[in-house]
Amino acid sequence: MKHFLIAALILLLSACASSRGFDREELRGHISEKEVVTEEDIQNVLELNPQLPQPFNLAIYFAPPSTTSWGSQHSWNWDGEDKDVVLKLKDALTENGITSDIFVIHDSIMEGNDLKAIRLAAARAGADAVLVIHGVSDVDRYNNGLGITYVLLVPALLIPGTEADALFMATASMWDVRNQYLYLSVEAEGMDGQIRPAYFIDEEAGIQDAKTDALENLSKEVSGRLERMKGK
Repeated sequence: MKHFLIAALILLLSACASSRGFDREELRGHISEKEVVTEEDIQNVLELNPQLPQPFNLAIYFAPPSTTSWGSQHSWNWDGEDKDVVLKLKDALTENGITSDIFVIHDSIMEGNDLKAIRLAAARAGADAVLVIHGVSDVDRYNNGLGITYVLLVPALLIPGTEADALFMATASMWDVRNQYLYLSVEAEGMDGQIRPAYFIDEEAGIQDAKTDALENLSKEVSGRLERMKGK
């Protein structure tokens, strides 16, 4: 029992002693496309032209979750609520004559998760363009001034001496299904903060709330960009 108490004390006082903050550039590295680019690639891109019909069918693909090696111990996944947040774009964009339909690509028709495979799946589903969404999360957990009371162990169940800030970053890129023309690329983030006794911090809930916030902000960015594209 004595050894258990000592181990618990060390965990509470040292493992989460101070805030380390978030390295956003490092996080972006987990959700950015990393490909070898040649001069020929650049020339091919310059020769591409937009060719979307008006209105157009838009497919949405949620890329597999990215995780960090230093962040939260809890993993996350895209769920139905996440997809519903982004699908709220459908009503306004359809009403404004920008899209005729918006739908999510299901994994059952995927043959890989690189851009070519995503475009192929979108084409099979009858889409003119595909919106690819990536996400990454991190949690910064630390003790505040009240954390010193954890030396008594019992207050870890009572005193709100621990804080956990959850950050979720999301990006969206819209590609032409036919020729891989890039129409837009946007980024958004969401945050959630908890101040609770150490044993009642819920990192998974924090990530979920931050994810919802990020997707709502991302959807607004996408909607605004598409509205401006129509106006040109």
